[in-house]
Amino acid sequence: MIARILDFLYPALCELCQKSLQNGRAICDPCAQQLPRIRDPFCQNCGEMFEGNIEGDFQCQNCLGLTHDFHFARASLRGLALPFHLVHSLKYRRRFFLARDLATFLKEAWEDDPRFRELGEQAILVPVPLHWRRQQFRQGNQAYELAREMAKLTKLPFSNAMKRTRSTRTQTKLNRKQRLSNLRGAFRIKKRALAQLRGNHVILIDDVFTTGATAHECTRILKHEGKVSKVAILTLVRG
Repeated sequence: MIARILDFLYPALCELCQKSLQNGRAICDPCAQQLPRIRDPFCQNCGEMFEGNIEGDFQCQNCLGLTHDFHFARASLRGLALPFHLVHSLKYRRRFFLARDLATFLKEAWEDDPRFRELGEQAILVPVPLHWRRQQFRQGNQAYELAREMAKLTKLPFSNAMKRTRSTRTQTKLNRKQRLSNLRGAFRIKKRALAQLRGNHVILIDDVFTTGATAHECTRILKHEGKVSKVAILTLVRG
């Protein structure tokens, strides 16, 4: 009833095509269907999608010779214009209401990949944290909003278990080695979360996976400080 009243007073528009929407939606069905999903074949380590016929599981050239602390990384959408528009709106335009619809794409990838089932029904959803200054400036954390909505959809446990202890320069123009150096020592586990994490599996949630540097450093801290058994990465977009 409340949603219908709000639809009448403040009609929502699709974030992509501006079509009128109802029932608290932020993206219409036709636009949601046209968003480019990541499908087989994709790298079993970093989740990057490849064209052509590749039989069986494979590791891409970018991952050869690299050591990832995380179990695997999987993204929902390809790094093309429409997905990046949605990420930009969520992240920089403070349109956090988008997280409700965007989490459904995370759920699609989670359901599609049997490796998530292997982690068990009690795998804990943990968002990548922002430094408090950046979070205050953006008035929120996009990874937190996505993880919280994902928890509602899947009934998986949620824990805002990590904190960013120092501000780092933007990663956008850095290569993987520079990103790893930039992030070293930037994350910690909150003391109140240690008991919940110990010995359990974690699904680390973020908006974009690019080089994997953030995922790698967060995983290292989750395993070293949090004593987590396995960490899988789930992001909205594969950059």
